[in-house]
Amino acid sequence: MLLLPGLRSATAADVDCVGFLRMHGLLRRASTACGFTEYNPAIVDRARICFDALGSRRGTEEVQSGVTEFERLRSTRHHDAVCAMLAAKFSMVVRP
Repeated sequence: MLLLPGLRSATAADVDCVGFLRMHGLLRRASTACGFTEYNPAIVDRARICFDALGSRRGTEEVQSGVTEFERLRSTRHHDAVCAMLAAKFSMVVRP
C-alpha cells in the first residue's frame, strides 16, 4: 500500500476538507477509469474524517464535484493523457 511520508492521524481542522474531498472524488473516479492498481488508504481515512466533518450532503457534493472534474478533463483531453497526468501529479495517492 502507499503511504504519505509523515502522515499522522488527522482531524478535519488539519485539512482543507472541501478541496480534499474534491481531490478524493477526482482520484477515485480516475482509479476506476484509468485502472490504477493502488490507492493510498490514508487518503481514504482522511476523506472519511472530512466527510463526517462536512456532513453527508455537503461531503457528497464535494466528492461529486471531483468526479465531475475528472469527466471534464477526460472530455477535453485524451483519456490516456489524463490518466498519466493524474498518476504523475498524485503519485503519493495512486499507482498505475
